[in-house]
Amino acid sequence: MLVSLFMVSTFLTILTFALFLLTCAFYTFLRPVAKSQTPDRELPFVSVLVPARNEEGKIGRCLESLLKQNYPNFEVIVIDDRSIDGTAAVIQSYAARDSRIKPVNGKDTPPGWTGKCNALAHAVGYASGDWFIFTDADTFHHPNSIADAVSHGITNKADLVSFMPMQELGSFWERLLMPTLLGSFLLGDPFHAVNDPLAERAYAYGQYVITRRSSYLAVGGHQSVRDEILEDHALSRVFKGKGYKILVADGKTLYSVRMYTDLESMWLGWTKNLYSLIESRVVNLFAVLLVINGTILYPFVQAVLLFQLYVAGESPGTIGLLAAPVVVQLMIAFLWYRLTSEHHAGIDSRHFFLFPLGAVAVSILYIHAAYLILTGSQVSWKGRRYTVNTSRTIQAPDSQGLDAGLDVALAKETADV
Repeated sequence: MLVSLFMVSTFLTILTFALFLLTCAFYTFLRPVAKSQTPDRELPFVSVLVPARNEEGKIGRCLESLLKQNYPNFEVIVIDDRSIDGTAAVIQSYAARDSRIKPVNGKDTPPGWTGKCNALAHAVGYASGDWFIFTDADTFHHPNSIADAVSHGITNKADLVSFMPMQELGSFWERLLMPTLLGSFLLGDPFHAVNDPLAERAYAYGQYVITRRSSYLAVGGHQSVRDEILEDHALSRVFKGKGYKILVADGKTLYSVRMYTDLESMWLGWTKNLYSLIESRVVNLFAVLLVINGTILYPFVQAVLLFQLYVAGESPGTIGLLAAPVVVQLMIAFLWYRLTSEHHAGIDSRHFFLFPLGAVAVSILYIHAAYLILTGSQVSWKGRRYTVNTSRTIQAPDSQGLDAGLDVALAKETADV
């Protein structure tokens, strides 16, 4: 038994070290965003589009940060997506004090559309910018955000760029779940094949996406991904599939986001799309669970087992031999935690001891998300319910017409030409 324990521990030590190296690669190859050197007169007019559904407690902070941008010419299209709280009133209060804020009332979501796609496709009909910025209501933007982001897109001749955020973690549950969950995503593309035009891999960080107006309209905008539960990833696939250049860059100097503030919203938010994030494949689910539990939970469990062996009178030599790989695993796990914390605000080294509990909680979350999809159960988010299939789309009638908002934008583009 002790030999088997040592062999398993040695294997997991090698696995942990390999995953740590892949995470190091991710950060090494993550593109930084330089300070804008473009003169104000050469910067294009930009439309910032912010969908807001039941965001009464967050939308004010987002709009306040956008109004403080050092960018010379932009507008903010804020769409109240059929909110049932005080979101609309907050939006109107900001629109009354600054003409750059343009409120738009949302419309009912047609069958076959997700709510966010419907809201954004409608909002673009009111946008006049040469570049569109799609950003969420739970974001906070530094004053340099728009200037540096747009300059990055122009300098790199990109059609669509998304930016990895600084994650704000304020509550116990955020600090428990999010570091493990977000850290696991980094292993999906450690060498950033997304930025390689010859590679098929395509995804985007949906909290902050910028795109050229002409390219967005040419691919069909959000109408082209209207039934996708991960519309940001899907839109990037459409862009790349049609030969447009997409990029992912480090956005920690641009903005931060607090996705969830409590366990309920976090649970509902992640269960609606977590299985889709691993391509809705059972084999990927098993791989993720093995990695999370083998590299995070198991070292702590083994430390407890070693303590029990010590109490039972096992020889110090045997304890030392078995403890060596466990100590190495814990040291690597700690370094991994510190490295990924580069994009996690609100945690410090003390929260490392939440790691094993986080592994258990995230495992349950993955399994629950997979269960909902595989059994055809509905997922719920902000009062809307969807049945998501393994193709990562919602179940709905096949035939849907173009959204009116996209029609308006397309017509305007045609008229401009």
